[in-house]
Amino acid sequence: MVEVTNETNVAAPVEAVWAVLADFDRLADWAQEIDHSCQLSERSEGVGAERRVQVKSNVVLERVTVWQPEEKLAYEIVGLPSVVSSVVNEWTLKPDGDRTRLSLTAKVEPGPKPPMKLAARLLARQMGSVNQRLLRDLEAVATRTASGGSAGAGTERS
Repeated sequence: MVEVTNETNVAAPVEAVWAVLADFDRLADWAQEIDHSCQLSERSEGVGAERRVQVKSNVVLERVTVWQPEEKLAYEIVGLPSVVSSVVNEWTLKPDGDRTRLSLTAKVEPGPKPPMKLAARLLARQMGSVNQRLLRDLEAVATRTASGGSAGAGTERS
């Protein structure tokens, strides 16, 4: 397995950060890179909740595998190239006074053939870049929300 972890320290309490993450199907409201997201399952929260995520012409399904309020959220990403057997994103929140230590780890399991290990490393590196931008966007909206703004305010699309 290949793992890439990105971290940041958010100027907002863990409750504010979790509130953004827990609104699982609203990813496109705050993540600038995401063109569209919507709920796919009857569940809107907790293990088993699913959302459809679109970035340009690429569409994936994300299925929650870990839901520990104000601590951890993990989801499997389905619909990526078949050179990997599984991909999981895992958000971890840790209180740090009135701030939140936030990390996002991409876990990429390569397929069984040796060249797939290289493909998994390349995909993990690419996901690390995307995840860094997701952290930045989440930090901005959680900080704004914690200071009395709205979660969707100020998100612009280009």
